Amino acid sequence: MYDCFRTIDEPSGLTVTTTARPGGVRVVTLVGDIDAATVGTLEDALAPGGRLVADLSRVGFLSCAGVRALLQASARGEFAVVVGGHAVARSLQATGADLLLEIHPRVGGAVAGVTPVPEPGREA
Repeated sequence: MYDCFRTIDEPSGLTVTTTARPGGVRVVTLVGDIDAATVGTLEDALAPGGRLVADLSRVGFLSCAGVRALLQASARGEFAVVVGGHAVARSLQATGADLLLEIHPRVGGAVAGVTPVPEPGREA
């Protein structure tokens, strides 16, 4: 028989990569599942705030704790979320977070959404 549950003592099932983009935008790419065992990793990755894009296109599961972490990050600065999978979209819809977060299907659109627009006559 196989044990299908991961315990809190096991290594994280979530990997995080952060990339700096022009305009001071950071893209945090997450791969894996966001659940009780990994939500701390998500919270740490989103903690700095500022202009931030959370790329969840390679996340297979998003718990309510993960939704809460996304909502908290959106309250700290300019924030957008990239959603690619049905499971993540469903979690956001079921909690109503899809109405509160800026959601995009691709990273490029999300980065554009949080990048400041230069004022006329001034360079970015």
